[in-house]
Amino acid sequence: MTEQDFTKRLTVVVRKDLEGWQAANTLAHISAYIGNKLGDNFGTGDVFETKDGKTYPRNTQYPIIIKAANSDEQLHTLLEAVRNTGLVFHGFIREMIETTGDDEIEQSVLLRNDRNVELLGLGVFGDHERVNLLTKKFALWK
Repeated sequence: MTEQDFTKRLTVVVRKDLEGWQAANTLAHISAYIGNKLGDNFGTGDVFETKDGKTYPRNTQYPIIIKAANSDEQLHTLLEAVRNTGLVFHGFIREMIETTGDDEIEQSVLLRNDRNVELLGLGVFGDHERVNLLTKKFALWK
């Protein structure tokens, strides 16, 4: 078991105009992507154990904050700010819930400029203060 690291966080900004299942899907995929990128740094150990010996898998050691964006435009502005920071990020786009394979997504994205790709959510992981500075204008998801 390792010490918990409170210096980093994951903030996921999701468009608030999405249907519930779309927002949940967006959040799940972004979190899974970032969790995978963290590798061995994801958690502090394998399980929590009860008095009677039953176990529960540990969750990520980092805080996950969910915020709401009003539009695709706001997400693109955030994406532009995040792209050159060196922080781990993932932008979840419309094709990721409307297609069944990466080949379709690749072909669709190749036909458009960046600003014409519809963003549903954006996750940013890294230093607590840097991530907070980038995402502070977004309200908490309610």
